[in-house]
Amino acid sequence: MDSAVAKAFGVLEALTRAKGPSRLAAVAAELGLQKSTVHRILGELSALGYVSQDDATGLYRPTLRTWELGTAVVADLPIKQAASGALLRLHEQTGETVSLVVRSGDDALYLDKIISPRPLRFTTRVGSRVPLPITAGGKALLAVAVDGADVVRRLARRPGFEGHLDVDRLLDELDEARERGYAIATGRPGLIGIAAAIIDRDEEPVAALSVSAPIDRLPPSARPAVVEAVLTTAAHLAESIGRL
Repeated sequence: MDSAVAKAFGVLEALTRAKGPSRLAAVAAELGLQKSTVHRILGELSALGYVSQDDATGLYRPTLRTWELGTAVVADLPIKQAASGALLRLHEQTGETVSLVVRSGDDALYLDKIISPRPLRFTTRVGSRVPLPITAGGKALLAVAVDGADVVRRLARRPGFEGHLDVDRLLDELDEARERGYAIATGRPGLIGIAAAIIDRDEEPVAALSVSAPIDRLPPSARPAVVEAVLTTAAHLAESIGRL
């Protein structure tokens, strides 16, 4: 992070990742920057309207202007245009939480989500990202990606994953997902996710959609119907984006 532009974006991204307002010192520590540098960047971002500072606490947070930029980009994505009605139908069919994710580097980025009326506590929300192998949608994308195995091995070396990612087991799971056409994830205790990739006309995975539910609401006997619904919806979305 050497250039001024890179540092500015790093500060803005750090604020966006935070769960709430952030202290200047915390941002500087996270990014390994001098406090004076972060203070200058925050002042410039504030002047541009991308960051606000609470007068009482001195804490910083991103403004809705960052949201405006993101939503403008997302709104033009063909998959987002095609998916809203399909997600709603899948949600109505299953009664569970449905999500649309795309790949962003080695992460799964949530573009859309409809929460079940009987939800548990989900840590992911629209706009959040998680490493690809952690979520069913991410696994579905990895299973059909030409560099899926490379991503898994690279993530196994990422700080926080070292020693916690069973590469061989995960690669076997991706092989199984590729063969059957859908992925299953049970990364969080008591939860299960079923997902399928959406393939475009160039045979490239552009997104994945998933259904997530507590395991006791989605026992093995109920999963075939959900799998069929997910696969059918993914196929319809693939046809839809091919016409856009």
